[in-house]
Amino acid sequence: MRIKIFLPLLILIATSLFSQTEEPYTVKWDNALKIESADKQFQIKIGGRIQYDVMFIHQDDSLDQHFDANNGTEFKRIRLYTSGKFFNNIEYKFQLDFANGNAAPKDIYIRFTKLPGIGNFQVGNFKEPLGFEMLTSSNNVNYIERALTNAFTPERSLGFMVFNQWANKRISAYAGYFFNSQGKGKYLGNEYHLTGRISALPYLKSGKNYRLVHLGLTYSHQFQGEDELTYYSSSEAHLAPKYLTADFENVDNIDKLGTELVVVYHGFSFQSEYILNSININADPTLEKSYAWYGSFSWILTGEHKEYSMGSACFGHITPRKNYGQKGGFGALELSLRYSEIALFAREFQGGEMHDITLGANWYLNPVARISTNYIYSEVVGLGQAGIFEMRFQLVF
Repeated sequence: MRIKIFLPLLILIATSLFSQTEEPYTVKWDNALKIESADKQFQIKIGGRIQYDVMFIHQDDSLDQHFDANNGTEFKRIRLYTSGKFFNNIEYKFQLDFANGNAAPKDIYIRFTKLPGIGNFQVGNFKEPLGFEMLTSSNNVNYIERALTNAFTPERSLGFMVFNQWANKRISAYAGYFFNSQGKGKYLGNEYHLTGRISALPYLKSGKNYRLVHLGLTYSHQFQGEDELTYYSSSEAHLAPKYLTADFENVDNIDKLGTELVVVYHGFSFQSEYILNSININADPTLEKSYAWYGSFSWILTGEHKEYSMGSACFGHITPRKNYGQKGGFGALELSLRYSEIALFAREFQGGEMHDITLGANWYLNPVARISTNYIYSEVVGLGQAGIFEMRFQLVF
């Protein structure tokens, strides 16, 4: 389906659904197109995102002997979506990405809410509940790309999940059964993932002196059925070479254990995760253990603070106090610094270790527009170093 007919079709479907109800409804713009019935039992939202990236890279002579690196540019994401609610207890989302020239399925799910004793039941294609940064939308992460822990955190899979929240959403628990569909919308085979996450806000102070502490624990058991497995890791730039590659054969299962720590104090924030990735090779008692972790500091100079999404237990978007272009308005400016590390071990030489230091700046012109710059110093242990400069121009609606 072509982009030029997708959005008008969504609007036509939405208005058709609401025209069949006797309740009056409103249409408004709230950083996206929203349609809502008077009793709020029926809601539809239509929006999307554009992320355009530019990268310049320089490798030392040692890395040049092993990898070809070129400057580049790309549309990282071109997405359109519709989401909403029916009868106040059924929610949905339908999202496609057109960045590669074809319509690729992203979040496509149905969610049943307010179920006695369960809370919520969700089925479809969506992210497994593993990793604070992975669960944070790409619209809202601190940097252009996620940290090196991204190599061990699966993105979207087909499956189903139950989740619930307590204590005014300060405690959250998720558990799901997923198929290793790799975001393709179809899977045939015996592989499966059992993934769960528990998070809590032991400290939260809203209002002018905004503060919080977030703690999270995630676990995933991934049954591979004696299949082959390959891990890739590039520097924290999508267009950069994949500096680390590790191949494994006869993999029976994988166990992933992750921890999360997030602290927000006014305009300052600290975020860190650690993931231990244990691979069980069939007929071999030795576990192949790899790990990755990062620590990140950010400072919003213009007085705003990180917004925590209580519903999803991760970061939401930042809204500037004064939009750029308004009288006296500059938007919001954020500076950030991150160190991340991955140790990707393999039986054959491949794998290895990599350390990245990333300096970042985000300019939020208004609630929908953002310009980001990152400089990444990447060291592939024993091979060489690279310096990468990136920019992203983002529009989210």
